[in-house]
Amino acid sequence: MVRKEYICEKGKRSSIIIEDLTIGIQEHSTLIVGFAGIGLLGPIICNALIDQIPDVKEIGFITSEYIPPISVFYEGVLKHPFRILYSFQYNIIICICEVPFQVSSAYSDLAKTICNWALSEDVKAKEIIVFQGIPHRGVLDDYPVYFAAEAKLIDKLKTYGIEKVNKGVILGPEATILNEALTNRLNAFALFTPVLEIPTPEGGAAILEVLNSMYGLNIDTKPLIEEGKEIKAKMLELAQKTKEYQEKQQLPESGKDYTQYFQ
Repeated sequence: MVRKEYICEKGKRSSIIIEDLTIGIQEHSTLIVGFAGIGLLGPIICNALIDQIPDVKEIGFITSEYIPPISVFYEGVLKHPFRILYSFQYNIIICICEVPFQVSSAYSDLAKTICNWALSEDVKAKEIIVFQGIPHRGVLDDYPVYFAAEAKLIDKLKTYGIEKVNKGVILGPEATILNEALTNRLNAFALFTPVLEIPTPEGGAAILEVLNSMYGLNIDTKPLIEEGKEIKAKMLELAQKTKEYQEKQQLPESGKDYTQYFQ
């Protein structure tokens, strides 16, 4: 197999491996990077794009000394946990990372490697997008989408009906991607939506609707909304069972049958 490896001089502990060299990436592409952060927005959004964009193809992967010892597989087929896919039709590159990075020192190394590749002669990307959830406690019924971007992108992003976040902090690998992009020619922005501390498919659906408008996509978000309802129902059921179990843990009368607690 003929493949090409990209190693950034500044990001020495990571590299990008392109295995399918038959697919030429067009100039001015959009790079979408989805990390496994709070609410799992990145993998949720990227998997929906991968599943529904007709011509999307896996072209390679990102390797790093910092990737945790976790393997992923779909329908029994092992997949690299940090994959790169490309849609020629929409000129969109999708980088999906399905494992969390616990070592913060990995972030800068990864950001340099990804941005260096995006700007290489083989890619010449135009912009890069990341996602981050806004932690929320309690019930969530609405999922507004916000953005933070380079100054030159603000007016354009407002035309899609989303509001900018006036002040805040972005954390994790998403932050280092944005910081690295600020030092080069890539146009960078982040999209936010409220999320719970569990996977929040509805938040992913809200962002996907924005991406539909931005790039002329036709991603069906109804399955994600239904999935969110199922997750909430299961969490509610679990909470109810937990409450019932805790109530049963009150000290029983002497001689009472204990088998009821283990059904």
